[in-house]
Amino acid sequence: MFRTVILAAAMASAPPLIAQDKQVLSQATTDALVHVVAHEIGHAFLREFDLPMIGPEEAIVDDFATVYVHLMFPERVEQIVAARADQNLADGEEAGRFSEYLDDDQRAGRSVCLLYGLEPERYESLVERYDMNDDDVAACRDFGPEVGRAWRRLLDAHRMPDRARVTEVRLIADQFPLSQMIVDSELSAMAYDLLSEIDWHSLITLSLERCEGETGWSRNQRKITICDSYVERFEEQLSGH
Repeated sequence: MFRTVILAAAMASAPPLIAQDKQVLSQATTDALVHVVAHEIGHAFLREFDLPMIGPEEAIVDDFATVYVHLMFPERVEQIVAARADQNLADGEEAGRFSEYLDDDQRAGRSVCLLYGLEPERYESLVERYDMNDDDVAACRDFGPEVGRAWRRLLDAHRMPDRARVTEVRLIADQFPLSQMIVDSELSAMAYDLLSEIDWHSLITLSLERCEGETGWSRNQRKITICDSYVERFEEQLSGH
């Protein structure tokens, strides 16, 4: 598990950030956040290893997240990608003209399309679930394997040796009820697996913070931040899934 540091604050005095009778994160939120963590790891991976970027970084690391989760959690990846796609569809934000982001509808479609293209027979149910037509199916079958192959080659050069001791990843958390749920949850264990598979040059931190915002990677601090407000938003959007 992570070396976990809970920062000073009395949990009992902190107001709950989600319903008091909710003791665990919903499965859909957990799944969607696994993809979010993988996305931020993608930023770290590109920057820490000085890999060339020949396209919009946000779109590149969305693809990284889908391929990496497929490599790491093949039995869970369909639920993870679908949960993140459903959350993107629920957000429904349109990117600005000069944004490096895709529209949320496109981000959802891209991740579903890529996963389907990696193993069409295995993920056939995605076709009906997301109303893919014959042209969509053909396009996804065409580009999915190419994207997957490219990322596997890059990852293979930077994965931890077998049986090597992991020393360069940790979790830190502000002390409030929601962060403790995450620390104790499946999400924490899966985030650790994603982070510890890569042979980082120096310490990478996943930080759960009480903040207004979303998630982000800081190159200077070598830190991935997840804001509690972002997790709450996922719970509201995905609670019925």
